[in-house]
Amino acid sequence: MSDTVVVVPVYNGRLTLPDCLRALFRQSRPPRAVYVVDNGSTDGTYEWAKRLSEGEARLRVLREVRRGPGAARNAGVRAALQELGPAFVAFTDADCVAEEGWLEELRQGFADDRIGAVTGHIRASVSDSVVGRYLAVSAVDPGAGDRVASSVALDEGIAGGNACVRAQALQEVGLFDESFYVAQDWDLGLRLLRAGWWLRYTAGAVVHHLHRERSVGDLLRLATKYARGRPAILRRHFRGQIFVSALGRRVVTSGPITASVQLTSPEKVVLALFAAGLRWGWAWLLLPAYVAYLGARIWRLGGRSGGQPPRASELPLMVALQILESAAFNGQTLVESLRRRVVCL
Repeated sequence: MSDTVVVVPVYNGRLTLPDCLRALFRQSRPPRAVYVVDNGSTDGTYEWAKRLSEGEARLRVLREVRRGPGAARNAGVRAALQELGPAFVAFTDADCVAEEGWLEELRQGFADDRIGAVTGHIRASVSDSVVGRYLAVSAVDPGAGDRVASSVALDEGIAGGNACVRAQALQEVGLFDESFYVAQDWDLGLRLLRAGWWLRYTAGAVVHHLHRERSVGDLLRLATKYARGRPAILRRHFRGQIFVSALGRRVVTSGPITASVQLTSPEKVVLALFAAGLRWGWAWLLLPAYVAYLGARIWRLGGRSGGQPPRASELPLMVALQILESAAFNGQTLVESLRRRVVCL
């Protein structure tokens, strides 16, 4: 019998949850049980899942009134540990569809007893909107590959939409911190590392994520939502450290403040070139070159992320979306950092 359960938090996921569950029950290494935790849906998700569970013995459907994916995941973990006592707990989201070998790939990552969690690759599903297709490119990190992290670093963590955690490690460090608005999974990964557990990244454990954002407003709301994560992580895990990033490089030092500064984010470069052009007119000639560079980077990422590169006709709009998204994200990050008494620019 499988020693692994899967926990799926869901909020208004009636349209996507069926495909998610279908994929989980077709795994080459089936889970012992799947815990769907409804987080207050108003679209009939809970009622649909409850009816489905009547004919599927491996499906458990719970309700969690405390809002947020962290609270929902924790409710599923607690129920699973109390009922079945699994050795491993895997996590995915209701808008993700796991490939057939997903759970097997995750579990194979625990061959070393020092591994506390394994996280996989989140690949974007095909979207029928330009915003969705842009997110499919920008949200994917094709460079993680297969590797092990054994020490604390700012960008180490797990992805709540595609991860498996050793139950012993969860019981040791605690569950998801529900006080975090976002980045509960990032925080959990760092807590595991601080406790001496290792994290493994495996590109073979793939889920396909559907980006439901369709408008510029949706994109900006998503950006400002996730902008709250880094200041919270800095405040908890990296007090007295200063991270300065530019041109793909990062310098870390100690100091009297806690800070993360990105000098070459798209909106900063555009503003710098525009301001320089006011003093030296020739600097404005660099703006089209920089826009072309951003477009080429988006095109390359699209090809590397397992899908097709964006259409050439969409690249100018995607570049504009990237600049807007970056401005919204970094603006909200600055606001949140002041609240957290750190500096994020």
